[in-house]
Amino acid sequence: MLTLDDCMTLLQHYEAMAVAARSNDWDKLVELETLTAAVRDKANHPFPPSSGEPQMQQEMAAAIQRILELDVEIRIHAEPFLESTRKLLSGTVQDRRVRTTYGALG
Repeated sequence: MLTLDDCMTLLQHYEAMAVAARSNDWDKLVELETLTAAVRDKANHPFPPSSGEPQMQQEMAAAIQRILELDVEIRIHAEPFLESTRKLLSGTVQDRRVRTTYGALG
């Protein structure tokens, strides 16, 4: 079950990931994503809507909303890097296929 503490921890991780994405620090982003995954996995177990006090529910809802906003921002920053990586890998695979098919020249 996701607790308010878990939610706040996730929010802190997402804020740090957004900072890493803004500064193109992909190694840090990967490191933070690994830390975040363990906490986020707890969210796969839904909690009853009536659990907790109304104020706690509002805080969790606000934190989750902010996490979603940060996730969008992270994706916006990461997508160009991911696309260039895809192209690089695609070119490498294509180059390898050409060399395998025609042999190394030279």
